[in-house]
Parts: sequence; structure tokens; C-alpha cells
Amino acid sequence: MKMKKEYIGKYITIIAIRNYILDKCITNKAILLHSKNFDDIVLEYRSFYNESMSVPYELLGNYIGEDYTKTVPMDRISVIDYDTSEFNYSNYEETFDLYDGEQAYRCGFCGRIVDGNGNELYDEERNRIIRYIENFENPIVNNAYGKCCRDKW
Repeated sequence: MKMKKEYIGKYITIIAIRNYILDKCITNKAILLHSKNFDDIVLEYRSFYNESMSVPYELLGNYIGEDYTKTVPMDRISVIDYDTSEFNYSNYEETFDLYDGEQAYRCGFCGRIVDGNGNELYDEERNRIIRYIENFENPIVNNAYGKCCRDKW
């Protein structure tokens, strides 16, 4: 698997990646990012859309992910051929801990698992938070005004 490392600008953002994909006309590729840059993309997605980013994340037919081999330098991207069997999507689901700076939230009215903005979590993200709550003796869980119970505010 030959990695092609590219510089796409001073800051790696979702818009910068989108522009790169459109300028280079790439499809069915995997764009791998340094761990810090991938975290920045996740936070940018969350602040813009007010919901958690789904993993695996695809943008214009290209996989966007974190480089677990630690070969992509900071503020660079690596473009490789896309083969789903090469990527371990379960890396996020197998951990019972929260990401750095992440907090667990439950709706203060009904107890559903929500994110910091009150949006209800689904699928693997929800299951990961539930496993965190179940597996830690004293998990830290914050109450939030869940959008699921907006009529009770």
C-alpha cells in the first residue's frame, strides 16, 4: 500500500479536504490524517452540525480516517487506494473509555444517552457510552436538557 503524502494548506478542515477531493478529482480513495488533525475534524464536524460524526466517515465517496500506523505527519494527508478490509472500524467501539475531553451526558428528564448539545446518540456511539457507564465503578455522567424531552423544559 503506497502512501502519497500531500500538503493541502496550513489548516486541515473539512472544507480543505473537500476542496482537495474536488480539485484532484479523486474517488474511492482513503484519506488518512494525523491523529491530532483527525480529532480537529471530528470537533469541527460536531460544532458545525451539533451532532457526533459517524465512523467510518465518508466524504464525496472517499474514506476519511485516522492513520493508526503513525506515518502521516502533522498537517499533511495521505491518500491511498480504498479497501474496506484494511481499516479497523471497530477501534472506536472496543474501548470502554471516553475520548480525551469527552464527557458522558444523559437527558435529565428521561435518562436517554445524549451529547453535550442534547441530541440523542444512536448506534455505536450510544453503545460505547453505555458500556462506559456499565464498566466503570464510578462513571462521571452529566445531566443535559435532551431534545427528546423538549416539551418538558
